Amino acid sequence: MNETKKLTESAILSALFVISTLLFVGIGFGYALYIDFIVPVFFSIVVLRCDFKYSALSGITSLLIVWLILGNIGIAIWCSQSVILGILCGYFISKDTSIMDDMVYTSFIGVVLMVFVDVYASKLIGYSFMKEFQGYINILKSGEYVQVIYYILIAAFPFGTVFSIYILSLFMCKKLNMLKGNINKKFEIIANFRRLSRFVCCSKNVFYVLSVYIFIVEVFKAFNINIDNTYLKTIIISIEYLSFYFVIKDGYTAIQNYLLSKNKKVAHIRILSILMLIALVLIFKITTFIIIIINIILDIKVNIRNQQIGILNNILSRG
Repeated sequence: MNETKKLTESAILSALFVISTLLFVGIGFGYALYIDFIVPVFFSIVVLRCDFKYSALSGITSLLIVWLILGNIGIAIWCSQSVILGILCGYFISKDTSIMDDMVYTSFIGVVLMVFVDVYASKLIGYSFMKEFQGYINILKSGEYVQVIYYILIAAFPFGTVFSIYILSLFMCKKLNMLKGNINKKFEIIANFRRLSRFVCCSKNVFYVLSVYIFIVEVFKAFNINIDNTYLKTIIISIEYLSFYFVIKDGYTAIQNYLLSKNKKVAHIRILSILMLIALVLIFKITTFIIIIINIILDIKVNIRNQQIGILNNILSRG
């Protein structure tokens, strides 16, 4: 009976999506906030209410109906991107994973999906965020740093999108009284992020996978192993820059927490932060690998990541 209820509810929500899409596209707001944010948040909520399989079925059915009625493959492709991102965010929100792990998974899949759509369907959609970013950096002089900025922008766009979808979905769950289990746990972390942020970290496996990925890509660069496929190259480099972000943020937070547990003087931590920032500016990649090595030592010595996760869970259990 519960399965029938979920199927019925997903069908009703699917019909609501089709009607709202036709309405927003018809009045000219389809390309505004609706497709980029309302659609993915909507399907994230569908996943959390009706489970993954019914949400996936609802998404496929809805997209086919929208395509057949509008006869516009561009709208269907753009909507499909938002539907997939929404379903992914909802799926990971419901799982017993850390928020940082969720951000890693969804942002990496987001890069692959959004770059793929941009490369192969931008003419049908009528918009290319990669070409828009290329236009921005063309204002600057050509050089290595300009290319770095270009790939950072490409990486930041999917990350910013999935981050917004994730956060908005959690707050919608609050409005709809859907906070339970893992959803409630993750909402509490976001709602109290200023207080809990220093304990929010990637799992040990994810941190080291990111570290190994960075190492492999840098080895390829050192040996001048080039990738000719633009799509594949863009994805690999964009994911590397996202990996740098997660590793540096996560790794430095772990170092900071360890030092605070040994030395309560905040002034020392601030001085370290300034020195770390200067080192990242001057010798970015070397500093990153130093952070990784220190984290390996801390994990061997005190199991720092499991300690942080344990502290966070204890705080949440106490309310």
